[in-house]
Amino acid sequence: MNTSSTPARKFPTGTLVFGLILIVVALASLSRLVLQWSFDMPLFFIAIVALAGVAMIFSGLASAGKARKSEVEPPVPTDPNL
Repeated sequence: MNTSSTPARKFPTGTLVFGLILIVVALASLSRLVLQWSFDMPLFFIAIVALAGVAMIFSGLASAGKARKSEVEPPVPTDPNL
């Protein structure tokens, strides 16, 4: 419960998804060098960006559903004795 007068901050989903993209790309590049295997890098990047887009769409839908739910429910009283 947020009792301060400042509103709750939103979770930075875009930052998280961008960080995950960088980690996956780095691990794939490293595994290519260490294990000496090859795969189609442009297709890999297209797939990663598409999956990141899907993740951001689901995050946006979940956030919208959460916002709608919080608008419907009455606010919780700040005093627990009420």
